[in-house]
Amino acid sequence: MNALVTPLQDNYASRETGDLLALGIKPDLAEHEYAAVESILSVRGVDIHAFREHRQQYLKSAEQQKPADDKLAYMSHRLAAQLIDVIGIALLLALLGLLITVAMPNLFKQTNRAILILWTLYLLFKDGFDGQSLGKRIMGIRVLQRDTEQPCNLTQSFVRNILALTVVDWLFALGSKRLRLGDMLAGTRVVRE
Repeated sequence: MNALVTPLQDNYASRETGDLLALGIKPDLAEHEYAAVESILSVRGVDIHAFREHRQQYLKSAEQQKPADDKLAYMSHRLAAQLIDVIGIALLLALLGLLITVAMPNLFKQTNRAILILWTLYLLFKDGFDGQSLGKRIMGIRVLQRDTEQPCNLTQSFVRNILALTVVDWLFALGSKRLRLGDMLAGTRVVRE
């Protein structure tokens, strides 16, 4: 770390203390950059403990002011999660159905019906368990209630996913707010974790 800090200290040493104080609270600096700034400020008699506290308050304030749209999930992640949920779960359930049918051939029709019912129920209620389906968990996204920021519940999951069966529903997601028609009606949005 010292190999990274020393050249930065030389660079930052020529700057005014006020400039270093402003630079040191920015959220996009790496740890070694913070260390270089703090080292110079310490030599100049600045209370580093107070400076760190000020930086933490600034970062909290900046995070609270960050628009909610900054956290919206990317469309590519949403589509990948949907493919995992639709195709991946269908394949897993088909494999389960095949195993049951091989073990008990006389249950073929009942097994197929049960698998189809399970798959449909999964697709409708998949986001109601902590706001994440299997695909969303893999892609690092979550469905939240727009008004409370709490994870999507089972009723909201049903409303948003029953409409996902239509092509029109997904066209709405191409808008700037990235809300499907189902999201609008259910009061939800999909965010990155």
